[in-house]
Amino acid sequence: MFAMRNLTVGSWSGINLLGGGDGANLAEPGPNAAKLISKQRVLGETLGYLPEGNTYIEYVADIGDFKTAWDLVTFCGFLGARMRLEYTWFGCDSALAAPLVLDLARITAAAHQAGHSGPLTALAFFFKDPLGEVTHALPAQWAALRSFVTALG
Repeated sequence: MFAMRNLTVGSWSGINLLGGGDGANLAEPGPNAAKLISKQRVLGETLGYLPEGNTYIEYVADIGDFKTAWDLVTFCGFLGARMRLEYTWFGCDSALAAPLVLDLARITAAAHQAGHSGPLTALAFFFKDPLGEVTHALPAQWAALRSFVTALG
């Protein structure tokens, strides 16, 4: 949204509280650091620059398979008006992931049946940090996915 509307993001900071297996995995320093690097890289590639700010990830076993994320985004709007967007998101990782995994399996099976192999870059839409040389612009990823699926029949 910010990139498409040519709004300059000054900072983007977030706090993610995770339970379940994902949270337990990210409680370990190595996976946590890799996830944070991935999040920053995607933000920089999507916007074309890296705004100020950090993301923090904390494991909270008691919340189970749920996640709470709070983000603060500062940006400049029309005539340089300084604005901010704050949001809190609460969700269930399994309920979000299940339909995506099913779609990925169906599309991958159809692609293999059509003779495709190796990294399927047209599936970038499903991943925060996709393999291959692909854009992180969500509209372009969606268009590539639709074209790919349409060509599969």
